[in-house]
Amino acid sequence: MITYTEKGPGLHAAIAAAGHRIEQLDGNWVTSDDQAVQAIIDGFDPLPLAREKKWREIQARRDALAAGGVTVGAHKFHSDTDSRIKQLGLVMMGAGIPGGLQWKTMSGVFVTMRPTLALQIFQATVASDAAIFAAAEAHKAAAFALPTATQIDAYDFSAGWPV
Repeated sequence: MITYTEKGPGLHAAIAAAGHRIEQLDGNWVTSDDQAVQAIIDGFDPLPLAREKKWREIQARRDALAAGGVTVGAHKFHSDTDSRIKQLGLVMMGAGIPGGLQWKTMSGVFVTMRPTLALQIFQATVASDAAIFAAAEAHKAAAFALPTATQIDAYDFSAGWPV
């Protein structure tokens, strides 16, 4: 007979990863090896898994925002990976950008690409990335400072991101 303490979904995965099983039958916990499973339950720390999960969620938000575009003047420009590569190429071309080159904005409006605009898009992307990165790191630090997995799971990181 074991003393079961719920410590989050990672506990069952840890038991299974150790080659054991645990299930509840008729209100009692039944295991493949009570002593080994009890040791896993007693030693299981849910904080690392909770932190890892929350950090992945924060990273996903960070990455989505980084790919969400940057505003230069009256227009918003794409900032996904492919667009960044093309924009970097424009910056590298400098004065060699073909005259009259039309560049599509996120709203669908076309603007004439010039070396100055290419550089402004690049600079806006760098500034946006830095602000988004700082917000993600602040959320990570705040979440990781929480003392329990339950609090980490409940941590709301929806505010505090750059617009």
